[in-house]
Amino acid sequence: MEPLSRRVVIPLPGAGILPGTPVWRSSLTTFLVKCLYAAGIGRTTLSFHSSDHRAIKLVQLSDCHLGQNDQFVLAGINTAESLKAVVSRLEGELAQSDLLAITGDIAADGERAAYQLFEKLLPEHPPFAWLPGNHDDFNVMQQFMSQPFQRVVKIGRWVAVFLVSAVPGQVAGKLAAAELALLEKLLAEYRQYHVALFVHHPPAPVDCRWLDKQRIENHQSLRQLLQGADNVRGVFSGHVHQDYVSDWGGVPVYTAPSTCFQFAPASDDFELCRQPPGYRWINLHEDGSIETGVEFIDGDNWQADRHCVG
Repeated sequence: MEPLSRRVVIPLPGAGILPGTPVWRSSLTTFLVKCLYAAGIGRTTLSFHSSDHRAIKLVQLSDCHLGQNDQFVLAGINTAESLKAVVSRLEGELAQSDLLAITGDIAADGERAAYQLFEKLLPEHPPFAWLPGNHDDFNVMQQFMSQPFQRVVKIGRWVAVFLVSAVPGQVAGKLAAAELALLEKLLAEYRQYHVALFVHHPPAPVDCRWLDKQRIENHQSLRQLLQGADNVRGVFSGHVHQDYVSDWGGVPVYTAPSTCFQFAPASDDFELCRQPPGYRWINLHEDGSIETGVEFIDGDNWQADRHCVG
């Protein structure tokens, strides 16, 4: 059985900044953001400020695959129960985190009830930001998630940019021309900030032949754009249900484990492995470096049905 914990530190040099501080989610914050969203403002931005010098702490959850109720089972895993277990494992860590980043596939099939269930299972803090995956329905999410979709979350001198790679009716990812144009504009606008990108599909291969066919199709366009900027410190993605780290043209790409079941590493075809549900933790340092790793929950109750066909 694979180890239950893997804490990896991969620093990336960068310039000095002033990092942020925790700001807990509140009904007032949610109300104000919804007002901005309803007013038709093209880009919703949350800003958190701080005068201390500690690392900015994020937690990444991905690929929850929730059904319409808490009895839904996928690949032998009750996905609501596995998410509950991950959140319970995170209880102390979340209390000290600045942001919870949700990188898609919250729902198994884009149902309204799945998003409502997700919010019931979330802790009260920290604030969260989300993006859609290929199993999600972006329109439904925008209607029923309490927190509107946010392009930008600014914490001190760090900026987290959330991109949409999901294409309706398609498993593989792609960044629309408008998405790339917006990213180019944001990188220029925040050129004095350290930038972390969040997206559902990874732009880089993960050494799984079947999953590599599903990465961002126009990844070369994204790579060219990032090579023209000098402030992107890392890309964080989901979709592949496993922990993988790569250097992609000088930009590190990190994938996250699923909160339910994991795909077998280095596989040619669809295959599940015995690794339990997990998450990624992220520390963004004032010098522009990133410290990150993954954690998996304990116990043998989370063994996926490896005979499941994808």
